[in-house]
Amino acid sequence: MRFKSIIAATDFSPGAEDALGQALLLARQHGARLMLVHVLPPLVTPSPLLDEFVVNQTTLALRQGLKESCQEALNKRRREAAPELDLEVRLLEGDPPRELVRLAKEEGADLMVMGSTGVSGLAETVFGSVAQKMVRRSPCSVLVARPLATASVS
Repeated sequence: MRFKSIIAATDFSPGAEDALGQALLLARQHGARLMLVHVLPPLVTPSPLLDEFVVNQTTLALRQGLKESCQEALNKRRREAAPELDLEVRLLEGDPPRELVRLAKEEGADLMVMGSTGVSGLAETVFGSVAQKMVRRSPCSVLVARPLATASVS
């Protein structure tokens, strides 16, 4: 099978960085278009008891700063990638699995590459990882890349 369109999902964790390296390698080998994507999940307001104006202003400022930081991080990875690659970056907002499935359908992606472990910690144990949800829901094949430091050959 020849991949034409690959999506690499990142949460900027070390595992996601390793997965991006694998996606870059696959894109080079297949001459595929590569899209690097980060999905910003919805922010939860700190407390319903706080003044609505303060919460909204604080949340909006935090969200804007977070969006700018994520876009900078995506652009940095695009600059660091090999110039011969057709690499696009996208910053989306919403539920990560839902947005990644939507994007894969819209883009007609052949492959989704993501890390097996991310930054979610305990929430991952309680709610299930984005990678697990993508394996079940994705319209394309999903490569769940183990972090290079823990990968072993048996």
